[in-house]
Amino acid sequence: VEQNLLTGRNQSLSDRIFSQQTGVEIQRHSRSNGELKQQHEVLLSTLLLEQQLHSTATNQHKQFVKEVINSFVLAESQ
Repeated sequence: VEQNLLTGRNQSLSDRIFSQQTGVEIQRHSRSNGELKQQHEVLLSTLLLEQQLHSTATNQHKQFVKEVINSFVLAESQ
């Protein structure tokens, strides 16, 4: 009987420790998940800014090329 009480008590303590450790793990994962979401948002906004910058630079380059071509055409026609 005493052995059964000790076994039950040990199991209860083991369950409680496991539950506490699991709770800590869940908190750690939740915090980590939150940090990853923040990083994702920052990276996403950075990517969008980079795409806008690339698009603007591409448009400016196209405009510059048109101007250079037009100036050559005008120079040749004179």
